[in-house]
Amino acid sequence: MPYLLFLSSFFYLLHTFHVSKTMVEYNEKEKSLQISVHLFIDDLEESLKKEGHTKLFICTERESTQAEKHIESYLRKNLSFSINGKSSSYTFVGKEGSSDMSAVWIYLEIPVTGKIKTINIKNSLLIGEFDDQKNLVHVIGPNKKEGTVIFANAKTEELLTFSP
Repeated sequence: MPYLLFLSSFFYLLHTFHVSKTMVEYNEKEKSLQISVHLFIDDLEESLKKEGHTKLFICTERESTQAEKHIESYLRKNLSFSINGKSSSYTFVGKEGSSDMSAVWIYLEIPVTGKIKTINIKNSLLIGEFDDQKNLVHVIGPNKKEGTVIFANAKTEELLTFSP
């Protein structure tokens, strides 16, 4: 019986689909966009390995002291936001492993001044690594207006408009 459990766990870790999830929520009280990015650790490490960053051991006791630096750099190359036509830099708040340790949650924040009329999102996370990569982005904007965008090979940019 333990052998079957091991096999079950092994196949679970070798997922057959490639997807990331990102949640972007406007926090009116704090005047910021709060962003949570969910990536499978093995996919992220594979992508970082192609940039020359090996043995990162993300979200383990053996995690490299350089892991967060490389993750943040990768995100800045592959995930960007513009608010009202102006490029908006985010702060890397931190990261944590998912409950099953197969994925990492990465937290980002963008301060917002004034009303949000548009948010332009560019998301090419892992798209260069996996032909079937899909990046789902769920946005909760001003006035709790919600929408979901799927980014894939041919589509890595989307402009969202919020009416006053």
